[in-house]
Amino acid sequence: MNCPQWKSRQKTLWTTVLEVTRKLPGPTRGKDRTTIAELFADERCSQALLDFLATTDVGRTAGPRVAEEGEEGASEASGWEDREREEQLALLREEEERLGVEE
Repeated sequence: MNCPQWKSRQKTLWTTVLEVTRKLPGPTRGKDRTTIAELFADERCSQALLDFLATTDVGRTAGPRVAEEGEEGASEASGWEDREREEQLALLREEEERLGVEE
């Protein structure tokens, strides 16, 4: 919640969360009043969280950054999905090799 590397992205995340939670029924979510668990549990915040994760390295275990500061979110999400799919295929191939499955 307070990482200086993603300060501008965090500001965007919290601005969006505050706007969304003010408009829709339920408690208003702000950075100083919300735990990470509450943020993830609140469906109103899902898109803001997904956008944040798609444009940062937060939660990523390996690989290059998806987006640079100021890039649009749609293409980053697509790149992230492609890498995720490739990783899953690689894991499946490794499992097939381990089990001796032929194509």
